[in-house]
Amino acid sequence: MNNQITLFRLLFFLLLLGGENVLAQAPIISYTSPQTYFTGVNIVSTAPSNTGGLVPANIYQQVSTFAGSGAASSYNGTGLSSGFNMPSGIGSDAQSNIYVCDYGSGAIRKITPSGLVSTIGYVGTPTGLTADAAGNTYISNFDNHSIHKISTTGVNSVFVGASGNFSSPGGLNFDLAGDLYLADQKNNKIKKISSTGFVTTVAGSGATGSLDGNAASATFNNPAGVAVDRAGNIYVADAGNNKIRKITPAGVVSTLAGNGTAGSTDGTGTNARLYYPTGITIDPLDNLYIADYRNNRIRKISPSGVVTTLAGNGSAGNLNGVGTNSSFNGPIMLAFDVQGNLFITDFQNNLIRKISLTGYTIDKNLPAGLAFDAKTGIITGTPITTSPLIDYTITAYNLFGSSSTVLKIQVISVNSIAFPELPAKTPCDQDFDPGASSGLPITYTSSNTQVAEIINGRIHINGTGSSTITATNGVETKEQILVVSGYQLPYALIRTITSTVCENTAVTFNAATDNIGSNPTYIWMVNGVQNANNSPTFTSTTLRDEDQVTLQIINNDYCIPVASGISNVIKMSILKNEVSAVRIESSATGAVCFGRPITFNAITDNANLVESYEWFVNGLDLNLNSASITLNNLNDADEVSCMIKSNGNCLTNQTAYSNVIKTSIRNDCEIVALNSFSPNGDGVNDYWKVSSVGVMDLVKVFNRNGSVVYSAIGYKNPWDGTSNGKPMPIGIYYYLIITEGGNKKISGSVAIIK
Repeated sequence: MNNQITLFRLLFFLLLLGGENVLAQAPIISYTSPQTYFTGVNIVSTAPSNTGGLVPANIYQQVSTFAGSGAASSYNGTGLSSGFNMPSGIGSDAQSNIYVCDYGSGAIRKITPSGLVSTIGYVGTPTGLTADAAGNTYISNFDNHSIHKISTTGVNSVFVGASGNFSSPGGLNFDLAGDLYLADQKNNKIKKISSTGFVTTVAGSGATGSLDGNAASATFNNPAGVAVDRAGNIYVADAGNNKIRKITPAGVVSTLAGNGTAGSTDGTGTNARLYYPTGITIDPLDNLYIADYRNNRIRKISPSGVVTTLAGNGSAGNLNGVGTNSSFNGPIMLAFDVQGNLFITDFQNNLIRKISLTGYTIDKNLPAGLAFDAKTGIITGTPITTSPLIDYTITAYNLFGSSSTVLKIQVISVNSIAFPELPAKTPCDQDFDPGASSGLPITYTSSNTQVAEIINGRIHINGTGSSTITATNGVETKEQILVVSGYQLPYALIRTITSTVCENTAVTFNAATDNIGSNPTYIWMVNGVQNANNSPTFTSTTLRDEDQVTLQIINNDYCIPVASGISNVIKMSILKNEVSAVRIESSATGAVCFGRPITFNAITDNANLVESYEWFVNGLDLNLNSASITLNNLNDADEVSCMIKSNGNCLTNQTAYSNVIKTSIRNDCEIVALNSFSPNGDGVNDYWKVSSVGVMDLVKVFNRNGSVVYSAIGYKNPWDGTSNGKPMPIGIYYYLIITEGGNKKISGSVAIIK
């Protein structure tokens, strides 16, 4: 059984209304430090400066009774003059009105910020409760297995009845989208209710157990409360398992805290122990707050799963106090208001308790006689004893975070002098107060007036060096060394992704700098010539090969401008852009007989960049990847061309097309064969010459007996007068040439002579 205030939705609602959005940020505090006080002298109040979110005036972690007399009786009234009977569910609206389920009487109660208690309706056995920003309340009816709604006008209706298939519904809570989530206790399921009342199961198979994993198969044991963070993660107070479970938007169930064994051990994740956790809520920093019912404690769980005890000493009681110096008896539900106060229904005490989570803390006791106001962070009083300079850490808290600062405090006698160290200065610094404190008037002197002198009680800087500044009050003297240093020279280091680029490419240089002041001047130079660009970056598209880029920076914050040295040099390597081009040449100088081979060569100036060649005849890809091809089946007027694909760092085009060569093919070539040859090895007429033989023409030579001594197709290798490698004798031989397809036959004789 749990419910939480819909805190994110309430704050969002406030911002839409133009509310106090200064609340929606953490505080940022500081003090004037150090502070020197004098014994026996009442101090001027030392108050914090806060430039962040407001800090409501409370004592941080103070537990108090907000409403209820403690008697198990339900009656209206104000604060402790009202009565509750086993209060359970609790919620809040945008005006910080608190709504409570009075389980024992069935009444739904409303408590104003001033503590005025009234009754707004009745629900049989109300357990969980949540409220929207406008003040409409939604109540789970434990015995009737339904969800009720009571409007701001007091209309009480059933929001979801039997159609929800609930079994003893418990805690419920809204998400940012306005959907309602419910811990369906006896069903061991977590359910979602849309704004129209449509109910779906988010997680839980219905079986009793503590199985993590897929939401549909995961198991719970009497889940009592739910809370939803800004990212849509659902957190479940799994009471029967002594665990806090987490359900991601993707439907994965895991254990955030608790190992299942009942206990009150603080720790991280499953190293911590809880005992029947029921209520759960969440703050804007995603910290969870748990009503640890049977431990009589309020626990806090950080987003990383670290469990700590926020309030309650573990014993059953109704003791008010700070943190663990308080006690509860069955805390069951909890909820925030928009001011950062945490309200708890103290079930067995019949009380509504409040934990203030705003205010100030200090880490150690102040010197005797001084007091720290935990509500405001103000220090007052009259110190009665001396105290050395001590660091005090003061922390301010509001709903959106905390802020810590160190305040240095010392207490000296009236006749003493407190003289803190002097900060290092430069010649440009203005006159300043040396900062010594005493109960008596102080005068100052300077040992080196060329460095500094005292004018009207203030230090005036004249030059660099050091000087001893002496403070005296007539009784005591103290000294501090003043160091006036020269100007800190600015520094620049320039970088670029690469110094090797193609010409006309944009190159950007970035500056890594130090000591440049708030309004520096950037002087970028190329080969020592200033470029009109006053920026931490410099981009150029006109750099040339071996250009040198440098930077100088001027710090203008000093009383005179101070220039850095010249930065490192980046020398550019600019590569020329290359154009891919190809032309083709043919081995044929004129018309070629059909069937004769023609060689085509692709010629390019950047052959090393070519990745592939593609050859085309009449636009048809030959699928030949070579710089040179030979074709012997071309027809007259065929068009041959080539395409290359290249790759290179500075290549302007990857694809290039060649010229087109139109072939000239003769189809009227006659085959002519010589009638003699002399294969004697003298290099003259050693082969039988036959012209115009097609690549598929058959050539045969026979001896007188009709035996074939030579046979070839295409006559690529002319006959040398041998057969099977043996010279043929002198004499007459006969030939037969059959053209391709056999449509023409040529025969004759040829003589081998010596």
